[in-house]
Amino acid sequence: MMPVREKFPTGLARGHLAWTIATASLALLVLLGTLSAGIVYSRQQSRAHILSNFELRGTSSATFVSEFLKQQATREQQAARQFLSGQQVSPEQFRLVVSAFGSSAAVLLDSSGRLLDIVPSDSSLLGHPLAADYAHLQAAEQGKPAISNVVASAARGTPVTAIAVPFSTARGRRVFSAAYNATDSALGRFVEHTVPLNPHEVLLVDDSGHVIAASPATKATTLSQADPQLARAAAHASHGPVAARTPTTFADTPVPGTSWKLIIAVPNSKLYVSIAGWSQWIPWLVLALVSVLGTLLVALFARSLADRARLTLLSTRLEQIARTDPLTGLLNRRALGEHLTRAAAHARRRDEPLSLMMIDLDRFKETNDEFGHEAGDHVLRSFANCLRDALRADDIYGRWGGDEFLVALPATDSNSAQTAAARLHDCAQALALGEIGLPDGIPFSIGIATSTETTPAELVREADVVLYEAKSDGHRAYTVSESSSAVGGDASGNSRLIP
Repeated sequence: MMPVREKFPTGLARGHLAWTIATASLALLVLLGTLSAGIVYSRQQSRAHILSNFELRGTSSATFVSEFLKQQATREQQAARQFLSGQQVSPEQFRLVVSAFGSSAAVLLDSSGRLLDIVPSDSSLLGHPLAADYAHLQAAEQGKPAISNVVASAARGTPVTAIAVPFSTARGRRVFSAAYNATDSALGRFVEHTVPLNPHEVLLVDDSGHVIAASPATKATTLSQADPQLARAAAHASHGPVAARTPTTFADTPVPGTSWKLIIAVPNSKLYVSIAGWSQWIPWLVLALVSVLGTLLVALFARSLADRARLTLLSTRLEQIARTDPLTGLLNRRALGEHLTRAAAHARRRDEPLSLMMIDLDRFKETNDEFGHEAGDHVLRSFANCLRDALRADDIYGRWGGDEFLVALPATDSNSAQTAAARLHDCAQALALGEIGLPDGIPFSIGIATSTETTPAELVREADVVLYEAKSDGHRAYTVSESSSAVGGDASGNSRLIP
């Protein structure tokens, strides 16, 4: 690694610095002139910008609601696949899944849309073709996650909103739908804090105008009941003024992926407060301050550039030190953990195998004891070079600690992982280090674990267990465990099955 340079960066020589200062001075003069000419124009544009930002807040808030619903649907689908895919789903198991989502009502349908289970429990509905009664269940039956309007729950008839997700089982596609009270959920808290201005009005409604969540809270069930003037304005435009006693501006934004809308309304006295009263003189005060401080800023500009360059260089160096093993130049344990977490998440999303190799150098302690730590360091660096030569560009590898190395092989099954281990063995065997007692290369033991669903910690632990078995194997052979889908061994290249 290159050392951090403590002197002024060579790219900013004195002539360059003088030119930079002159440019900054000219820029200051242009800025003052531009500010003087632009204050009047900016006053005219401020109102339009505030309105645009107001509408953007509605768009970003609606997008957040959409993403929240998508994530909730994904979690429902994952839980359903894991716990509700069996041939028989017990009522206790179904209620456990429902309670995990904090749902007040839920249904489980078979591939024909008939009810398999329901919360709250109602045995009279079991086997009923429930999907035909709800649009969101029909959409889920066709293989697409769906968000409902405010509908009556199947068991009690109370108004709810639901997220229905399809999932595949051995007996065909099933549908899991959980209903929520948005007001008491994270979604309701988000609606409550959508607009920092007070007073305000925020309503999340479905395409029939039924209120899903509101801030401030209201007992009204429809938009027309909550605010008739706002309802009339929203029926004719997506944004604009509200004909009310207090002049108000609103924005009506569809929630992507649903039939819902998020409506925000704020009094003009609060929305445009930044350009009213004494605030209209703020630009002129800023111009005066800029004029007074301009000379000082230009004088400090060059020093700021130099300090920024040094800070950038130092930050780069510190980041490199924090993530790199200084002896081998490979990733250190911290960086390996971060990369492994991302690789495991990618493997789960893509349903791809992820193989992990835990490697321990044999006879490393003897080399250190007999030939000194410099010889041991040479062995570590040489083996690191083998990792670089034998592995793919997409593979993740580094020093796990001491004489242990860890390799993550994305999109690699156990057979391909053994092939990679063989390449590594050939490279390590070709390293003739007779001067430090290793004429036949660097010997090592290896444990390989492969999975698509295991967490990073479990995968590392499995590979470590297989490595231990490989180290304990007197025949020094690769070992394959059928139960754990893990592979282990040393650099000998032989293989056998463990009963």
